[in-house]
Amino acid sequence: MKEYASEFIRNVAVAGHGKTGKTSLLDACLFNSGAAKRLGKVDDGTSLLDYEAEETKRKMTIGDSLAVTEWKNFKINFIDTPGYPDFVGEVMGAMAAADSALIIVAANAGVEVETEKAWKLAEELKLPRAIFVNKMDREHANFRKTLDDIKAKFGNNVIPVQIPIGQENSFSGVIDIVKSYVKVGEEVKQEIPADLEDEVETERLEMLDVIAEFNDELMEKYLEGETDNLDEKQIAEALAEGVKQAKVFPVFVGSSLKNIGVDKLLNRIVEDMPAPDAKTYTGINPKNDELIERKISDPFSGQIWKTMVDPFVGQMSYIRIFSGTMKNDATYQLIGDSSEGQERISTLFTMQGKKQIQLESANAGDIVVTSKLVNAKTCDTLCEKNSPIKYERVNYPEPMLAMAVSSLKKGEEDKVISAIRKQQDEDPTIKLVKDKATKQTILSGVGEVHLDILGDKILRKFGVKMVLGEPRVDYRETIRKNVEVQGKHKKQSGGHGQYGDVWLKIAPVKDSDPSSHDGNVFTTDQVFGGSVPRNFFPAVEKGTFETLAQGVIAGYPVVNVKVDLYDGSSHPVDSSEAAFKMAASIAIKKGVLAASPILLEPIDEITVLVPDNYMGDIIGNLNSRRGKVLGMDPKGKGMTEVKALVPASELYKYATDLRSQTQGRGSYSLKFSHYDPMPDKLAEKIIEEHRKATAEK
Repeated sequence: MKEYASEFIRNVAVAGHGKTGKTSLLDACLFNSGAAKRLGKVDDGTSLLDYEAEETKRKMTIGDSLAVTEWKNFKINFIDTPGYPDFVGEVMGAMAAADSALIIVAANAGVEVETEKAWKLAEELKLPRAIFVNKMDREHANFRKTLDDIKAKFGNNVIPVQIPIGQENSFSGVIDIVKSYVKVGEEVKQEIPADLEDEVETERLEMLDVIAEFNDELMEKYLEGETDNLDEKQIAEALAEGVKQAKVFPVFVGSSLKNIGVDKLLNRIVEDMPAPDAKTYTGINPKNDELIERKISDPFSGQIWKTMVDPFVGQMSYIRIFSGTMKNDATYQLIGDSSEGQERISTLFTMQGKKQIQLESANAGDIVVTSKLVNAKTCDTLCEKNSPIKYERVNYPEPMLAMAVSSLKKGEEDKVISAIRKQQDEDPTIKLVKDKATKQTILSGVGEVHLDILGDKILRKFGVKMVLGEPRVDYRETIRKNVEVQGKHKKQSGGHGQYGDVWLKIAPVKDSDPSSHDGNVFTTDQVFGGSVPRNFFPAVEKGTFETLAQGVIAGYPVVNVKVDLYDGSSHPVDSSEAAFKMAASIAIKKGVLAASPILLEPIDEITVLVPDNYMGDIIGNLNSRRGKVLGMDPKGKGMTEVKALVPASELYKYATDLRSQTQGRGSYSLKFSHYDPMPDKLAEKIIEEHRKATAEK
């Protein structure tokens, strides 16, 4: 593949709801451009882009796939993105690397949830957007209804520049409103069918009404009613200018399955979608954290927007070049949040799915891939050593579904954790932490399908199987009344025996904060007369705190307790630190049981962002989880933020329920708030489970 100047490059992220035909459309683009010898099909498992085993099995896109093709002396870097909500991180990475977005809408389904979310994401990034109405050949396909839906959701600056000839089984071609010719397979100019002349003229006038504001001469002729004599080139230029400014959003139409309208789409992409040559990129100077800019003519800089990890091939880094020229067999500076140093580029290539195409160099605006970088991670910057810059990281969503992870086979825990950490390099939406309180390893992902596919991947790649389960809740125990209790440990075993005897006052502590400290206090101020020798005080204190930490009624730490050692007795020969430590443990266990113990449960503050029309369902669901709604705050654009206090034990798989209730439109965040006494019936169940587990041991 030849080297392309920036002005002849187009970077397009292809996004939309699942099953709209994104991957099939790009398979058709590769076939029509000659990059593929056959037309791949997702359902047949022959797609060039869905090549991972998990994608072939599920017949769905899981990760971003680069599909480079050449069309009329232009290079188009298509990025195929997943349409399933669990893989939103892939969509975000792709759009950060692209200069425009092509949103796919199925003509038989209209605008769906993930289509709306993809549009919103592209809008936030201020990307130029176009829409391709696919599946015009399918049953229930309705272009006019779909177009009305698109305009209702995305505004009146969405304008069709093509209309279909027929629909469903009768769909046979596409009319280009800009150039006024029919597209059926090969590009052939012909008369507009008589029954569509009025529709074409109506849409043409509406198109001119929108794009005229970007061209003074066009506006003048439009206002004077000279629309029949407008220059085709002038119309096309005004349309392209409106698209590049993200003020006009053209709608194209076709069928990827029948390969109708695909060539026309490629033509419009190179004509209307922006090149990267006019952009200026902003980063920070890592030496002083000052903002700096890069133009395409400046020294080389680029950012890794995707990483793939393979146990055999190694790590592959996908790089968007922002400035300068990237060369094969060159060394660049690596700058990241947790990584820094020099990285040598041993191979430089581009991709058509999994097919690698070698490159010697690539210019600003291009997207390339390299392998075997040592320390590089997703979102890290590569640049010339003498012109350092650090680009902003993609703000990936926080994973909402937390599960306890372990290995299927005993002894393979470390292998499972190692495999997940390697996948974290590939997927920034995976989070892995060790919960010190429950001693479990917690794996968090965007959703259940996300974690399920992660399990399949590490089994295939690393040969280990992970097991997911419900995380243990970090409960606490405390007491409600004062007691005085004796703990005596006395044992004779020939020779020296063991003797320790303590009297303890145990009382609840008010106004302590178990989230930052256990709230427990130990004192010896009341011991008198040497009843317990001072040299055994540390042993009593250690026995006290260790027993409190182990729990008494349910195996959870006892908190907010004051323990006073005030009396006891010792033996001149048999007393020892171990004996007094044991005596303290006996006293604590007896005392806690006698002091009206209760179980405390952690309460989380949850912030839920949802569309207004789902508010009733969301509040009802939170109430059913023993939640207490604190307030509601309208956020505009039909969204409201709900804050509530909910027991942590009630939030397991809340991410799944929220997605189901809001059709994927809701999101939430959590933070720990405080501990509250647990209802007696629920506490009894947990205490009984602990008793049974202890008895079995």
